[in-house]
Amino acid sequence: MRVLLLHPEDVPLRGESTRSHWDLIVDLGFAGASVYEEWSRQAGSRVISLHQFSSQESFRWVKRGLVAGQGRLLDRMGLDWWEILAPCGYQEQHSLYLLEQLRRELGPGPVELVATRAHSHVRLLSLVTGWPVRTLAAESNRPSFIARVVAAAQDLRPSQMVEIAFDKWDPRYRLRKRIAKHRRVQLRESVVLLPTAYSNVTRTVLAYAAQLPDRRFLLATTRRSGETSDLPANVVSVPLSAYAETSGDTKIETAEMLEAWSALQTELGQTDELRQRIQAGVWNYITPQLEVGLRLRDAWHFLMSSEPVSGVLCGDDLNYHTRLPLILAKSMGRRAVYCSHGALDGGLLFKKSYADLHLVKGEMERDYMLEVSDIKPEQVEIAAPAEDRSGAERAGFADSALAEIVFFSQPYEVVGGRGGEIYREIVRPLVAVARELNRKVIVKLHPFESVRGRTRLLKSFLSADEFERVQVSRAPASEILPRTLLGIGLDSSVAVECAQREIPYFMCGWLDFNGFGYMRQFARFRVGMWLNTPDEILSIPQRLADFVPDRSRIRRFWQPTDQQRLDQLLFGTSGVLTSTKCAS
Repeated sequence: MRVLLLHPEDVPLRGESTRSHWDLIVDLGFAGASVYEEWSRQAGSRVISLHQFSSQESFRWVKRGLVAGQGRLLDRMGLDWWEILAPCGYQEQHSLYLLEQLRRELGPGPVELVATRAHSHVRLLSLVTGWPVRTLAAESNRPSFIARVVAAAQDLRPSQMVEIAFDKWDPRYRLRKRIAKHRRVQLRESVVLLPTAYSNVTRTVLAYAAQLPDRRFLLATTRRSGETSDLPANVVSVPLSAYAETSGDTKIETAEMLEAWSALQTELGQTDELRQRIQAGVWNYITPQLEVGLRLRDAWHFLMSSEPVSGVLCGDDLNYHTRLPLILAKSMGRRAVYCSHGALDGGLLFKKSYADLHLVKGEMERDYMLEVSDIKPEQVEIAAPAEDRSGAERAGFADSALAEIVFFSQPYEVVGGRGGEIYREIVRPLVAVARELNRKVIVKLHPFESVRGRTRLLKSFLSADEFERVQVSRAPASEILPRTLLGIGLDSSVAVECAQREIPYFMCGWLDFNGFGYMRQFARFRVGMWLNTPDEILSIPQRLADFVPDRSRIRRFWQPTDQQRLDQLLFGTSGVLTSTKCAS
C-alpha cells in the first residue's frame, strides 16, 4: 500500500507526487468534502483528511494521559506545575491520537509512506507506526529562516510585531518591569481581579464588571493585546509586569523544579500510554517554561498580596498566564470564579478546573459543560452579563441598503485548516448570494488575521468584478453586527452574538473538524442554521426569506442574572459558592 502524506500547503496535483500512483492520499490539514472529492477524481486516488478522526473522545484520551503526572511536580507554594503546563501541549498530544487512528486505518502493512515535505505530523507518524517516511521535497528547498520571518512579518501590524518580540525575548518581564513599575495602583478598596491576555477575554470580564458600577475591579494584563482604552468607570487597569520582581530564591527553586521535572519525565516514560508522548517530545516546552511560569507566579502572588484582591474572575484558564491567578486565589483563600470568554469551552474535555464557581451564559453552555467535564452541577450558575442591546433592535433593518452579508473569518491555518480552500468554498458562492440580494460581503477578520494576507488570498481566486463586492475588515464585532443582514462562519462564538440580535447565522457544517462538538451544540439549541455543503450557501436567500425571529429561544443560551445575584457571586460570602441554585 502506497500512502502520500500531503502537507497543508501542498496539493496532490503538482510536483513529483503526480508522477506516481497512490492507494491513499492523507491530507495533514483539512478542507471540505467537495475538495477531497475533486482531488480524488483528478488524482485517481482516495483522499482523506487526518482531522476526520477528531472527536470529543480524542480529547478525553488526552486527559487520561495527563492524569498520570498530577501531584508530582509541586512548587514551594504547593502549585502543581505538571497540571499547569502539561495541558498547554494538548494539540500535539491530540495529533498523536489522530495518527494512531490513521495507523489503524492503514492496517498491518506493508505500507510505503511518502510525504510531500517535512511536517511535525510526518515525524510523529513514523514514531507511531515504526515505519520510515520518505520526503519528496528536500529541506534545502524550503525558504530560509530569514525569508520566512520576512514573509510572515508582511502580514503583521507594527503593534503585533512589537508584542511578539516582547513575548519571545522578554517572557520574564525583565525589561517591561522597569518600564511599568511606576504603574502599580496601590488600591485601598476591595477589588475582584480580572486577569487577561487577549481582547476577547477583556471584553467578557469587563461586561461583568460594568454590571456592578458600585463595586471595584482590577484588570491586570499580561500582554498589550489585553489592554483597552474603553474601561468602565469602576475598573482600573494595570500591566502585570508592574508587579514583577527579581528573586534569587526563585532561581534556586527553578533549579529544584527542573531536577524534579527530569525525574518525572523518566518515571512517565515507564508508562506504556505516556512513553510515546515523551519520545515525541510533546512536553519539551516545559523545561524553558518552568522559570517563566515561576516568575509569573511570583508577579501574580505579589499583586494579589499587595493589592486588596478579594477574588478572581478568570475568562481564560487554558492560557497558564491567566490561569495562575485563579489557582492562587484558591490556595490563598480568595474567591475563584471562571467565565469562559467563548460561547463554549472545549478545553474542559482535558483540563482540570480550579474554580469554585463557573458562570455560564445560558442552558446551552451549562449543558455542554456538564457533559464534557466532571464539574458538579452545584458549581455552575447561569449568569450571563447584561445583554448588549446596542444594534439589537432590527425592525425594518433587513430592508436597509446598509445591511451587509458578513463572513466571520478565523485563522484556520493555525489549527491545520487550508485557508485557501476554505475561503474558496465559502466566499465564491457567498458573492453570488450578495449579487442576488444586491449586498456586499464583509469579511470580518479574527484578531490573529491580517488584512493584507486575506486580501491577497481573495484576489487569488475572485475576479475583479467579484472582488468589488467584498470588503475586508478588522473592525470589532460590536461595529459590524449593527449593520449585518446575515452572518456565516464556523463555530465562532459570534454565532451567539448574532442570535441575540435576531440575525440569521449560517454554520458551515461541512467544515466541522475540531472535535469539540461546538457546531452540533449550536444547532441543537438553534443558535444557527446548518449548511451541509458549500452548494447550500446558494439557498441562503430563500432561507433568509423564511427566517422568523424567535426571542424565546434566546433565553436558552443567553440568560443574564440580576445585579444583586451577580454581586453575591463575585463579592458575597463563601456560602454562595455552595448554593444549589441554578437558573433555568
